[in-house]
Amino acid sequence: MSGLQKSLGGAVGTFLALSTILGSGMMILPGTSYQELGRSAWLPWAVAAVSVIPLLYCYAWLGRRHPSASGVAHYSEVAFGRPVGRSAGLLATLALVAGIPATAITGGRYVAQFSGLPSLAWLFPVAVLAAATLIGCLGTNVSGKVQVTLVLALFALITCTALVALGVHGVRAPGTAVPPLGKLGGVLTAVYVAFTGWETVAFTFEEHKRPDAIPRIFAASYVIVVALYGLVLLGLFSAVDPGDKALDQAPLLRLAERSLGELGRPVTLALVVAAIAANVCASVLALSRLVYGMARSGYLPGPLARVRTRDGNPVTSVVAVGAVLTLIALLGSTGVMSFQLLFVLSGGIYFVLYGLGAASYSKLAGPGAPRAVAVLCAVTVVAVTALAGPPMWWCWALFAAVWLATAALARRRPSRVEPEYESADR
Repeated sequence: MSGLQKSLGGAVGTFLALSTILGSGMMILPGTSYQELGRSAWLPWAVAAVSVIPLLYCYAWLGRRHPSASGVAHYSEVAFGRPVGRSAGLLATLALVAGIPATAITGGRYVAQFSGLPSLAWLFPVAVLAAATLIGCLGTNVSGKVQVTLVLALFALITCTALVALGVHGVRAPGTAVPPLGKLGGVLTAVYVAFTGWETVAFTFEEHKRPDAIPRIFAASYVIVVALYGLVLLGLFSAVDPGDKALDQAPLLRLAERSLGELGRPVTLALVVAAIAANVCASVLALSRLVYGMARSGYLPGPLARVRTRDGNPVTSVVAVGAVLTLIALLGSTGVMSFQLLFVLSGGIYFVLYGLGAASYSKLAGPGAPRAVAVLCAVTVVAVTALAGPPMWWCWALFAAVWLATAALARRRPSRVEPEYESADR
């Protein structure tokens, strides 16, 4: 079988996108931004939400016309050649291998704090990754149904908590004072993490029944994500003081306690478990597809491209991915590996991948209006890279180093592997 089975519909695809986007960022970022900027915290969220639209448009365009399990690796290869494609794929793999365990560890820390059982700080990440691996082995349909259930529960919990906060404490209008640019820029850089994930869901596009539905999936998931973050911010504005020390550790817990009283702690625990489990399940599925696509293209060992005959599921890739992620989560949660390094790597590389996707779109879409979209993307990528400082700069340097090494190896040993997938826009 040369490709994955096309089993994903538009509704499940939207929930899959939401699962990938709504992760550990929701647990912390609304609280830290409110703590830093008070009721002006909506400003960096608004800037990020608006400026990310051109980047999402690029990925929606690419996904519709070039659906592939390799995602940005395939787009980059079609646009710029195999060395760039291979480099993008390797960096995307590294970003997910770092980011998925970091998300699981964040959930473990929350659960351990809420329950008073320190051992859950490492038991929870291991358990959720093992469950995500098992669900991934059962197939895309099963994984999709699980994520629909988890995301619906997450929506209900967040919406009810925020609306009760607004009802009990009243609506407090967002502030209009513009913070100092340096402070605003620092918060804006962190907030952009909440708008990463669409480049990850692109690894599942090969399994969509109708690639022409991909732009609608991006649009629907974007609107829902912006609405949810807006509700959380409004709830915090109305119910929590910006000087509350808990905002940088457990803002959702503080919001729930101020809104729901004694129910706040169990509701927050359920919310955290739903968000982390949905994100990890979706991300494990996406990473297994990337690894499968890279193996199929000859970039990773061939056995990782094997699929199960009855449903086309790359089970070997799923199991390999699950094993590696579980090991890293165990090392990170016990302090053997730096937890902060995992987040820095994943966040920085995600933005590099956004830049590569936009560049691929500019090359493949041609002149005219697409060039204007590409310019907007370039402004966003350059601005965030400059504001983020050395951690982001090192991620771009890492891409350059991998690209140069890959290009040098390609000159010494030309590849005989054919391009993995044709454009869907024929």
